[in-house]
Amino acid sequence: MRPVCLIQPAVSLTNSHPCLDDQQYGLGLLALHAYLSAHGVPAVGLHVPLALHHGFTLDELVGLVRQHDPLVVAIGLNWVHFSRGALELAGLLRQALPRARVVVGGQHATLFSAEIVGGYGEQLDAVIVGEAERPLLAIYQSVAETGAIDPGIPGVHVPGGAASLPQVVANLDDLPLYSYRSLRPRQRQENVAAVSTARGACPFQCAYCIEPVVGRLQGRDRLHFHSAERIAAQIAHLSREGIDRFTIQDGFFVGGDPLLIGLAEALQARSLRPAHLNLFAHPNSYGPDGLAAAAAAAQMASVDYGVETGSPAVARRAGRPMEPQQVVEAVESAVAAGVVPYTWWLCGLPGEDEAARTQTRQLLLETMRQGGVPRWVSPVILFPQTVMHRQAADYGVTPRFHTFTDYMRFSDTALAEAVHFPELITHATAAGSPENILAESRRLRRFIVDNFSLVEDFYRKQQRLTPDLAGVRRTIASSFF
Repeated sequence: MRPVCLIQPAVSLTNSHPCLDDQQYGLGLLALHAYLSAHGVPAVGLHVPLALHHGFTLDELVGLVRQHDPLVVAIGLNWVHFSRGALELAGLLRQALPRARVVVGGQHATLFSAEIVGGYGEQLDAVIVGEAERPLLAIYQSVAETGAIDPGIPGVHVPGGAASLPQVVANLDDLPLYSYRSLRPRQRQENVAAVSTARGACPFQCAYCIEPVVGRLQGRDRLHFHSAERIAAQIAHLSREGIDRFTIQDGFFVGGDPLLIGLAEALQARSLRPAHLNLFAHPNSYGPDGLAAAAAAAQMASVDYGVETGSPAVARRAGRPMEPQQVVEAVESAVAAGVVPYTWWLCGLPGEDEAARTQTRQLLLETMRQGGVPRWVSPVILFPQTVMHRQAADYGVTPRFHTFTDYMRFSDTALAEAVHFPELITHATAAGSPENILAESRRLRRFIVDNFSLVEDFYRKQQRLTPDLAGVRRTIASSFF
C-alpha cells in the first residue's frame, strides 16, 4: 500500500530565522499518524525544519518523500508563521509527485480555508477543515478507489467547492495513543513532550483569543476532555519512549481541580512520577488541592499563568476579569504547594493606557516578590472572527491584518525584525499605535530584567523549588538587544 506522508513544514523555504519557534512537534500530525495506523493505513512523518537543521537540503527532502511514493501528502498548517512554507511545500511536492494528492490542514488552515483554496488552488488539492482524523482517512480511501478526492467528504474544502464541518471522533478516548517517533528526525529535546488532553471550543470568551473560534470551526461547539486515565495512559506511552518531561498547553485547565487531581491519582496508580509536569492555566484555575496534586504527580511541577495585564479595567474589557490580588494569591498558593509559578503578559489589549501599564508593572513587581517568574511579554496577535476583531470599534481597536496574505508576514519576518520593527503588530488601539505596542512590549521585558533580582532573591531564600532563573533572564534579556 502506498502511504500517507505527514509533513510539518518550514516557516518558508527562504527564511532561515523564523520569528516564532518552528522546532515543536505538531500534536495534530502525531495524532493523525496514530489514527491512520490504527485503521490499517501506512503513514510516514517528516519534520522539515528539523531535517533542514540537521543538514538535509530541500532537494534531498523532496527525494526522500518521492522514495515513499505516497498516495496522499498531508501538510500541517497549525499556526500563523507556517503559512508560506506550507503552501510553498505543497506546490513543490505536487509538482514533484504527480501521482499523489496534496492536502493542507490545521488550525490556521481551517481559519482561512476559503482564501487558501480560492487563491492557492494550483498548489494543492484540498484543505482539511477542522479535526482531520476522519476526513484524512476518507480522503485516502477516496483516492485509493478513484484516484481523486471526493469533494463531498465532510471537512474537506476543494477548489471551487464549499467548506463544511468535519465528522469528529465523538469520544476522545477512542483516539489511539500517539508517538513522538512518528515524525523524523527526532526532536532536539528528546525527553520533552506535549500532551493532548482536550479538543473543542473553550468556554471562556476572551475578546482577543482565537481558541473558542477555532474550537467550533474544528467541529465541536464545546470543550471535550480525555479522561484522566486516558491522559495518564498517553503519558505512560511516551514515558516508554524515554520522555520524562511533559507539558499540557490546551484546555485542560478548564477542568479545574477535579481533572488535575484525577490525573495525579491515575499517574500514581501506574507508579509514574515524571521528572517535570507543566500546566498552562488562568490564575484562578486551580485551588490548593489541585496544586498539591500537581506537586505530588511529578518530581517538579510548574504552572504557566496567563496573567496578561495588571489592570482590572483592561482585564474586564478583554473578557478576562481578574483582580490583581487574585493573581498574587494564585502565585502564593502555587509556591506553598510546591509548584513553580510562571507568569505571561500581553501588550496591545483594549484600554491599555499609561495608567494601565503602571498597574501591570506594579503587579509584575508584587508577583515577583512572591515567587512568580515572568516568562515572557508578547504583543497581542489579533485574528479574524475573534470578538475583538469583529467588534473592533466597540473595543477601540483598528485591525491592520484581515486576510491570509496579511498574516503570511509571520512567515517572512525574521526574529530580529519582529523584535525591533512593527510589521507583525496586527492592530492599533485607541491608546497605542503599532509602534507604541511594540515599544511597550520591549520596555516591559526590560523592566522585568531590571527587577529580576526580586525573584532571584525569593528563590535564593528557599531551597525547595529551583526554577531555571538564569535561562529565563537570558531569554528575556536577549530580546531587546
